[in-house]
Amino acid sequence: MAISAVRAGVSALMIVLLAGCAGQRQATPAKPGDSRAATGAPPQQAQAPVCAAAPAAAGALAATWYAVSQQKGVKGEFRRLLVLSADGSYKMETRVQAGRNIRSELRESGCWEAKDARGFTTIVTRSNGELVDAKDPIYRNTYRVERVDGTRMVFREGQPGAGSMTARKMPAGYMMP
Repeated sequence: MAISAVRAGVSALMIVLLAGCAGQRQATPAKPGDSRAATGAPPQQAQAPVCAAAPAAAGALAATWYAVSQQKGVKGEFRRLLVLSADGSYKMETRVQAGRNIRSELRESGCWEAKDARGFTTIVTRSNGELVDAKDPIYRNTYRVERVDGTRMVFREGQPGAGSMTARKMPAGYMMP
């Protein structure tokens, strides 16, 4: 009986102590140059840039494309779902998959631009949901289009030695299998 009373007392004490720790955090003082210095408000979130509409000459590219390819030295297939919208925005999901096992996955979104149907450039503004610095060259990718028609697009990344990918045109709203 005495042991259970001690346990109950210790439990009550722990609850009181933990409740005190869970109180509101004190605001940390703003440092010089901090955007909170004048107002005490939290810093503003970075805004993703607004995309410009794709030119009419690149209209054949604006679609949902799905490609499956192989890359030397990588076990499995690269599966890529690329959605180029007429409003200049894009989404791309890239997955490395071996059988049923998904080895890695990347989701990017941002803007795309094209002068004509012979190539396009993507500017990543979000990677896996997080805003990125779109001015960083690593988030700017160029693709050369070798052929495009109503059902297929053959394209390759702008890097030397990049292999070509054949993508099938899919219906709007298509999701990666």
